[in-house]
Amino acid sequence: MTLLKKALVTLALAGVASASQAATVQVVFDNPIFNGSGSDPVHIRFPSVGGSTTDYVAAGRFQGTASSIVGVTPGIFVDNTNDLMMYCYDVYESVNSSWVVNYELNFGGAVARTLDFLGAVNTVMSAGGSYDPYAWLHPVNRNQGAAIQIGIWESLYDTDWNILTGSFTAWSLETATNNYLTSFLQAVPGSASLDQGYTMVMEAPNAQDMITGRRPQPEPATQVPEPDSLALLGLALVGLAASRRLRKAA
Repeated sequence: MTLLKKALVTLALAGVASASQAATVQVVFDNPIFNGSGSDPVHIRFPSVGGSTTDYVAAGRFQGTASSIVGVTPGIFVDNTNDLMMYCYDVYESVNSSWVVNYELNFGGAVARTLDFLGAVNTVMSAGGSYDPYAWLHPVNRNQGAAIQIGIWESLYDTDWNILTGSFTAWSLETATNNYLTSFLQAVPGSASLDQGYTMVMEAPNAQDMITGRRPQPEPATQVPEPDSLALLGLALVGLAASRRLRKAA
């Protein structure tokens, strides 16, 4: 490969890399971490290497603050960056009050069963009024928040809608939590799934992944090359084409 061609290829790859930079956010978890909603301590059993793991955890809606936002506008967050509402989407890692975690945003991270469950939650919570695609982010009390969290785990780690059977199970729920969860699970078959565009998953290698809401935005900035990147990429491609023509003419 000639030096000219190497340089042009490098420029082209640099332009593509710049155009596909990941969307990221830094989250500082509140102290207390279930600020504004509370939690219900429950036992859960979930799949693990070689079998299953049993744990005693607090189930509820998490809250935190979002900053250092890259690749998207702050308007993508449902409430505001100082009131980031979210649920655990990964039982294999942990988070604690006041933790600072750098997350990458995955706009297609919610699995189909989770969208089915969240659609049912919204249907139940919106009964008697207009449908709210973000109702699941705003539980009316700690028991409802705990029920939503347990249902999200059930959707993620199991194939049925029964928390007493299957690869994910949960028990020792407070009566109110169990009642909310039962109403949500029973509504799944007759409810429309939540559209993926109303959700996003925040992923990190050494902390719990979280699922939160997303307000519809123009195409994420991560998918739209900056003008300088477009110009750089265009020049590189033109240069490659010219180089090939010169070789053919020779």
